Amino acid sequence: MKYAKQQLAKFQQSPLVIDEKLDLQYLIDERFSDLIIKAPFVQVKGTIKTLANEDIVLSASVHADLILPSSRSLAPVDWSTAVDIHETYVVDEERLQRFDEDEAVFVLEESSLDLDSVILDNLVAVLPSQILTTEEAAGADLPTGQDWQVISEEDFAKQEQEKKEEATDEKQALDPRLSKLDDFFKK
Repeated sequence: MKYAKQQLAKFQQSPLVIDEKLDLQYLIDERFSDLIIKAPFVQVKGTIKTLANEDIVLSASVHADLILPSSRSLAPVDWSTAVDIHETYVVDEERLQRFDEDEAVFVLEESSLDLDSVILDNLVAVLPSQILTTEEAAGADLPTGQDWQVISEEDFAKQEQEKKEEATDEKQALDPRLSKLDDFFKK
């Protein structure tokens, strides 16, 4: 859904009410196909209002059911989220200076508000960095291959500790005849 600035100018007295089910698949395939496999359900409810100074304020709640690739095996994983969006759009960059740095304020591009892109960008911002299938989360074997394997953080920490202990043991087992050489490298 794309709204032209002139179209939104009509909604100064009362806001434009949005209650739509969006199809974002075309945009996902174009921009974020590596992060989202499919978006079977994206519901947006909210308002868009134009202020007297031509700023456009978007307030919306988004509920989305997405299918994401597992971060371990790339197998499809169902994931749901709810996101609240409160953003302001200004006509030119000079107006950005009126707002605090922590406020979500953007310059309106091409004199239109592309709601599909705004919704998708906010959904991508809340995607988890790690998502696992139920089997992977339950502790199923980690992937392995020829000359490689995935290990857990705990196993990695154990291996590092063992390496440190072995290095200490090797230092203590230094041949006394070579102890002078050890002192040579310390200088």
